[in-house]
Amino acid sequence: MNKIRLLLLTLLLTVIPMSLLAYTKDQIVTFEKNHYRVLSPTENTLAFLGTDNSNTGVLIIPSIFGDGQGTTFKVTEIEYHPLYRCNNITSVKLPETIQRIGGEVFRGAQLEHINIPKSVTEISSYAWAGVERVPQHEVDKNNPKYCSDDKGALYSKDMATLLSVPSNVNPPSGVYTVDSRVTKITKPTFRLIEGLTKIILPKNLKEIEEGYPTISPTKTLEAFEIASGGHTPFKVEAGVLFKDTVLMVYPPAKPEENYTVPDNITTISSYAISKTTKLKDINLNKVTKLSIASIFAATMLQKITLPEGIKKYNPTTKMGMSEGCFESCTKVTEYKVPAGNTDFLDDSGVVYSKPAKDVLYLYPPNKAGMTFSIPSSVRTLASKCFQSAQNITTMLIPKTVENLNQETFRAAEKLETVTFEETAQIKKFGYHAFRACKSLKTITFPKSLTNINICFNECFNLETINIPNGSQLKEIGNNAFSTNIKLKNFNFLGTCPLTTIGNNAFANLKELEKFNFPKTVTEIRTNAFSGCEKMATAEFTDDAEIQTIGSGAFADCGLVNFNVPKNVNKIEREAFRNCAALTTINVTEATTDISPEAFKNCSNLKAINVSKKNSVYSSVDGYLLSQDKKTLMIFPPGKANDRFTLLPPSITSIGKYAFYDCKNLKNVTIPNLVTSIGERAFGLCTNLKTITFLCDQKIKSDSINKEENKMSFDDGTQTSHNMFQNINIQVRKEKLDEYNSDPFYQQFKSRHPSFEVEKEEYIVVSEGAVSMLSTKRTDETFVLPTEIPHDGKNYKVSMIGDYAFQHVTSGIKEVVVKKDVEYIGAQAFITNRADTTSIIKSVFFIESNPTNQMLSTTRFDLDQTNTNYSEFAKATKIYVKKTALNKYKAKWAKTIYKKETDKDETSPYDFTSQLEFKIKDVKISKKYGTFAREFDVDFSDYYNEKHHSAVAAFVASTKILDGKGDYGTATKHVQMTSVDKKGGYTASYSYVPAYTGVLLKVLDKEATDADFYYTIGEQDQQVYHVTNNVMTGVTVNPITSLTATTTDPIYVMQGGTFHKAESNINNFPIHKAYMKFSALPAGTRVVFDFDDTTTGIESIESIDTGSSNRAADVYYNLQGQRISKPQQAGLYILNGAKVIIK
Repeated sequence: MNKIRLLLLTLLLTVIPMSLLAYTKDQIVTFEKNHYRVLSPTENTLAFLGTDNSNTGVLIIPSIFGDGQGTTFKVTEIEYHPLYRCNNITSVKLPETIQRIGGEVFRGAQLEHINIPKSVTEISSYAWAGVERVPQHEVDKNNPKYCSDDKGALYSKDMATLLSVPSNVNPPSGVYTVDSRVTKITKPTFRLIEGLTKIILPKNLKEIEEGYPTISPTKTLEAFEIASGGHTPFKVEAGVLFKDTVLMVYPPAKPEENYTVPDNITTISSYAISKTTKLKDINLNKVTKLSIASIFAATMLQKITLPEGIKKYNPTTKMGMSEGCFESCTKVTEYKVPAGNTDFLDDSGVVYSKPAKDVLYLYPPNKAGMTFSIPSSVRTLASKCFQSAQNITTMLIPKTVENLNQETFRAAEKLETVTFEETAQIKKFGYHAFRACKSLKTITFPKSLTNINICFNECFNLETINIPNGSQLKEIGNNAFSTNIKLKNFNFLGTCPLTTIGNNAFANLKELEKFNFPKTVTEIRTNAFSGCEKMATAEFTDDAEIQTIGSGAFADCGLVNFNVPKNVNKIEREAFRNCAALTTINVTEATTDISPEAFKNCSNLKAINVSKKNSVYSSVDGYLLSQDKKTLMIFPPGKANDRFTLLPPSITSIGKYAFYDCKNLKNVTIPNLVTSIGERAFGLCTNLKTITFLCDQKIKSDSINKEENKMSFDDGTQTSHNMFQNINIQVRKEKLDEYNSDPFYQQFKSRHPSFEVEKEEYIVVSEGAVSMLSTKRTDETFVLPTEIPHDGKNYKVSMIGDYAFQHVTSGIKEVVVKKDVEYIGAQAFITNRADTTSIIKSVFFIESNPTNQMLSTTRFDLDQTNTNYSEFAKATKIYVKKTALNKYKAKWAKTIYKKETDKDETSPYDFTSQLEFKIKDVKISKKYGTFAREFDVDFSDYYNEKHHSAVAAFVASTKILDGKGDYGTATKHVQMTSVDKKGGYTASYSYVPAYTGVLLKVLDKEATDADFYYTIGEQDQQVYHVTNNVMTGVTVNPITSLTATTTDPIYVMQGGTFHKAESNINNFPIHKAYMKFSALPAGTRVVFDFDDTTTGIESIESIDTGSSNRAADVYYNLQGQRISKPQQAGLYILNGAKVIIK
């Protein structure tokens, strides 16, 4: 026999306060294939509902167990739920925490045994009405209310009340004798007893419970008997049990086919004649009171005749015929009413009120016909009147019907369609009016209906409900449709004054796809749409009146985005719990009360956007913050990033539950100003591995919650996960000793300081990325590293930290930022925080696709704080690629919201006017110049725009040759080759790869124009390898002393020609280049000739046509592109000479 053990944990039971709430009242939860209902989210108590079919044998229900996420549950009740069963369970072991056992529990189980702990104080009289076999009971001897006998029967402690007899009691000769001490018998005490034919009741019996099921729903029972010698109001005649003038119980297997109620019997109690197997005809004789279901499921009855003297039910005297007095007698084809009856009449076997026929009381379940025309005289359909109708498939409810009472169509299993006439007057459907109508798929409500309750319970195939235009529906009650598991469409076809959607109204309807809320809805209560996995859309009108979204209202739904209606002032805890597809929440100014647990486990939620008019909340980069942006209220789980997870630099505290149960969170960087971390802030963040503390001052441990049930970080005492064992913390190196000496911080797996590589200080922000905190460099052009080594692995430099350059006092004039940087912190390039100025004159960005996430001020909307966090000083130029300029201006534009005008206005700290693509630091006055840069450069744009000042770059040379070059009067020259032919960008001789020294030549004139500029190169998808370059570029810093000797001379540009230098040169300038090649005679000046091989343009000037190095008819345009023959008039280069084609 298999045993089911449900996380039996040896945990100390504690009452969990509100701070650890993780569930909502009535929420259905599943653990280890077992289903529970949350009874109290404050005490974390559960009721067991049922188990999966794969669980078999003995079911062991735990007393206390943890969910592994910080909540400790206590199971205190067992109860019924129509969707959950225990089909393959044979025995149950209850824990000592169970206090109540409800009705119809463990449905479908064939129980042999169950224990009743001493803690149980309440057992429903019909606890075992849903099992297939009644168990033996073993009651703890210390239970103060119950006991059991040696046969496993269940009694009250004093043996005065008999509650249940097990199925396997094995009565001798089929006779069960009730213990003589019993004075009361509950329902259904003698259910499913094998072989039972007779029950001998105790001589002093005073009471038996009435109702469903009776005390003896065992189908083999033939007769009752009462022991002699006592005092009891009960008697037995012909095996039937009576009390005074009331027929209490008719034995189901009484062998007679015909039965006449004795003359002195005036009342038949509820369910008195139940599930009879042989009774074919009954004479109700002089009965004057028929209770609800007096005759129930009498399977052989075909006709029932009312007593002549029976009258309508009188609520004062409690006499007469109750509505629904005959129930589920499925073979009955007609009801008859004697002509002399004053209150009822029959018509075609149907019973009505007399004489007006305004109430339809009884419709024969087996009456022929697939539909029935309700007479226009009928105002009320009585309770159970069509219950178990076997043949009806369609029904038209006429406009004259005003009341449709409870269980009217219950178990009409073939009923497919119900239609209400246009002007129907029904205001309310009775409780369970359409229960278990298994074929019902579509229904359109009457316009007159004002509220709806659980009237479609167990209509498992109901797919569509239509609410007509002009409907008066105001309220959808608790649990109204929670069992309609195939409900797909709930359509409002026009106006409707609906105000309230009750608790669990649509809970766990996995097929419901959308819901369009009428504007009048003001409240969506707890778990109303919880578990609607396919509901991707919840639509509200612009003028929706809803004010409250209740706990769990949309939990576990398929919503993708949600615009909070403009009148909602409160979103309760777990309202959107586990909405895995949810990416965006938009909050209006009216919403001023959002539970920090409202969006728990929304793993893809990336943005909670708040109206700037909101007086309580704000949002930046999708984070929910306090209005002053100093407290992080909710971190959207979808923002977690493997590279780094940033928080707004303006925050000073991390609020309670801010990151709670964020499984995506692997790393987090806590900014400088944070001084406190609230309760449960990082609770259940089981994948968190790295915390980087950028705080200027260590967060005091007493400002981090460590209380039981409130702790900011789980320490393993309340959850199965000790977070400290898995988290490495990174801290500023000067603070390491403080962290190491603090007992709280000692709990973390490790503590690592920031570190220096060369002259930069870095701190780890994730397992693969670092942030540059500061630099001590004095480079004139500082190039931010893209990757650095540390502790045996390489890290991407993904961030420039807040205030990163604040300690730079001299040297750095430019900063080059490559593509790898994803974030730049507050005042990053400010060197003087006191007056927000900087010695940094220029910053170059190589990234082609900027985002507003790159800057702290645009990412976190910091300008709205009215504090200048700008990354750049006002005087700093920001250079970007030409094609990216407009993107930068769009993404980096900064505005602030002005409440007075209700408009966004340009921020006073906006720096988009400082963005530029034209770099103007190259001036050539004598035909030639030298150049080198730390990034790719393109000299072609100026010519393309202005059509003059064409500049080409050259790198390689031949040996030194005798003779005049193309410029000046020198006697020696070299032939140069353009950069595109030696490994540069092949489509342009004007493109200079990073760190490549080149010789520049103005092709079409003597000097560049005064406004000449170049741009950042945009063909940087690859690294270029220029070969045979005789030019050496000077980048990053000027060279203080450039070494040159007579044996190893260099050649430097002066006045457009190179001069040989044989001794050191002081202060060789940055971004220039010099040449090194074989020796020249002393004092010789060199000019340049440009080779004109057929591979490209290398020759620019007129030359002696007799030169052996020339080739004829080679044309180039001034963009460096070779052409076979000019097709248009203009300036061209032919064999190295400028020519004009007219």
